Amino acid sequence: MVGDITPILLAISLLILLAGVLRYTFGRGPTGALPDENGDLGLLETVATVPTREAADVLVAKLAREKVRVTVSRGEDGWRLLAFPADAADARVVLHSM
Repeated sequence: MVGDITPILLAISLLILLAGVLRYTFGRGPTGALPDENGDLGLLETVATVPTREAADVLVAKLAREKVRVTVSRGEDGWRLLAFPADAADARVVLHSM
């Protein structure tokens, strides 16, 4: 029948229902890692803590020139430079040689 919109409305309502179920199931998003008692996040170790983001960026650039990979995270005590355990010792050596 040409004027029957019931199948279209049924399909739209099923899509809306499916979207709602998926949103409820997967819509919470990432919560992020919680630091342990040492301030480390998961596998990452804190190699330095600085008060400003600009200071953290300067240290990240210096470590990048030495081919040491780090990431920056904001903590309660300032900006933390975090590295994997394999890179943490090298990062500490580079930072202490400044």
